[in-house]
This record gives sequence, C-alpha cells and structure tokens, in this order.
Amino acid sequence: MGRFGNQGEQLLGSLLFAKHLNRTLVLPPFIEYKNFEVMFASFDKYIEVEPISIYTRVVTMEIFMESIAPNIWRPDDRVIMCYKSRGTQNEGCNPFEGNPFKPFWFHFNITHFKSSEFHHPLSTSFEQAQSWNERYKNFKVLTFVGAPSPFPTAEEAVPLAEYINLSSLVKKMAMDYRESRGFARKPYLALHLRHGSDWIQACKLLKENAMSEFFSSQQCTAKLGREARISLPYELCNPSFKTIVDYLSEALNYESNVHKIETVYIATDSDNKKLWEKLKRSFKNITFITPTTTYGTETVKKYKPPHYIVDIYLMTYSNFFIGNCISSFTAFASRIRTFNLHLGKATKFFGEMLLYENYNFVKDEL
Repeated sequence: MGRFGNQGEQLLGSLLFAKHLNRTLVLPPFIEYKNFEVMFASFDKYIEVEPISIYTRVVTMEIFMESIAPNIWRPDDRVIMCYKSRGTQNEGCNPFEGNPFKPFWFHFNITHFKSSEFHHPLSTSFEQAQSWNERYKNFKVLTFVGAPSPFPTAEEAVPLAEYINLSSLVKKMAMDYRESRGFARKPYLALHLRHGSDWIQACKLLKENAMSEFFSSQQCTAKLGREARISLPYELCNPSFKTIVDYLSEALNYESNVHKIETVYIATDSDNKKLWEKLKRSFKNITFITPTTTYGTETVKKYKPPHYIVDIYLMTYSNFFIGNCISSFTAFASRIRTFNLHLGKATKFFGEMLLYENYNFVKDEL
C-alpha cells in the first residue's frame, strides 16, 4: 500500500482493472501515518468522486459498508483474495497480519473472513479481464488483501489521471497555507526534492544495477517508447546541486516564462536548511518557501511543515513544476498536470536531459 504517492499510483491501475471487469470499484480511505500510528482519511476528503464516475462506476468504502455491504457482502459470506498464501499464521491470505492490514479492516469493523481464495495464476491485470470474469462470475464482491493493481501501474492506466481532481477541502487548505506564507496571489514555481536517507538508500540501486524502470520512472521515460531499454541514470533519482540549479535557472529564465516567477515553493521529504541556503545564494532575487523557513529579503523561521496533501496541491497547480522522475509522489502531481490540466510543457523532471539526445528544455513536452 505504501504512502500517498504509492496509493495514488495504484489507484489508476485499480480504476483500469475495475473498468475492464465491468465492476464497481470501492474506493478505500487513504492510509496515513502520524507518529507511527496508522490513520485513515476518507477518499472523498482529498479527491472528488464524481469526475471519476465519468470513467467507471465507483463508490467510497464508507457508503459501500453502510448501504451496499449489508445486502451483498454479509460477514458470513466474505472471502478474501490474494495471489498465493501470505503471512506466517496459517495457509491462507491472512488479511489481518501486518501493518496497515489489520488496522485497515478493523477500521470498518471487519474482523473475520469466511475463507481465502488464491487467484493464482491470474494477476490483477486488465488484460486478463475475461479470465477473471469467467472464473469469478459467481462472486458478487472481489475483496483483495492489497490494491488490484501492479506497482508501478500499467502504462495504459496513466492517462486516467484526467479524471483525478483534488477536493475543495484540499484547495482551501492550500490557499490558506499560501496566505500564511505570503505568496497567495503570486505566480510560483514548485520543486519536489527527495533527499531523505531512506530515499537516498533506494536510489543506490540505480548505481548497483542497470534498470530501465524504477518506481514511477514511466512519467519521464514515456517518450522513449515501449521498446526502449535505456539504463536509468542515478541523477534522475538523486539530482546533484548543479542539476537542481541548472533546471531551476532554465525554468525561471526561459522565454515563455510570462509570469516572471519570483517565488519557488519546495516540497520535500527532508528539510535540508543547508541546501536551501545554498539555493538562496545562487538565486538572490528569488524567494524560497521551504517547509519551515522563508528565504526572501529576510529569513523567517517560524512555520510548521504543511500537510502532504497541501504539497500535492501546490505542486499540481504551480505555474511551473520540476519533480523527481522516480517518485510516485511527483507522479501524482505530474500526471494530473499532463492529462487533466494540460500543463505538460510546464512540467519537467530533474536529470531528464540524460535520457534523450538533442534535449530541448523548452520544446520537449511529457
């Protein structure tokens, strides 16, 4: 399940899977982690449901449990599905073993499944929809331990970001935050910089292995085509300071920057104050909005980091966005920008020039 970016990645794949099976997709709450505690936010708290229903039938899990489950998914009829036996307790799907599995089911007062069903050799691929429908035609509800989507999601699912719209609550949270940080009515450029210790450790895999796909790298390799097998450079995952400066400079100075951006918003997994100070020294006339500090004509240190969904909104609706090619958190924003808001020309990824010959920062559009 992972954190928000991974959940968003699998949302697209699950929509595609449900559409091809001609079944209603039950939209679960988002799983959040606060001080090592698992918490839940209803799907419609952050994302509008109605636009998604234009593509396929959907219902939030809260409504499903209250209005639909009592008729077609009673406690004594519930079967849990997985590819093969998982966990250590006994032979079966063991849906309550591990975190966040047990808290998730218990959140909806689901404490028992009648039995487990192994769907091997079928995978949760939309391409196997006919086989799924034939094999499980008598199942009113298909209930999975995890999301019915591969990770990373199928390329065919990516354009479904067209139907993803952040909620009015998220918009209000973001607007209030912009007001509190002093850039409410100013054009801004958003950066997504991942350089936390766990992320750097994951990036090392690109140094140790030749990989053509890694997490959400499809977002910046799509133009290479399905047949391309380029080895992903480390710089895509963990861009150097020089790369950050080069891309930011290009974005701020290229001729189509009609907004004359003077504010840069930084979404990040690590509040690296030394890095922010170096950036400020490189761009003296730019105001940098970091999680806890504003670096403008003066340095103001008094802020609390925003909720991650505010980061998502501000990345998505920025005048220009530069993200991390590998990150699913970047991907959630970049795909909405590309397929819903049609801001592909104003959406870039650190280090992507290394993937293409004759790269042109201004003309290339993902």
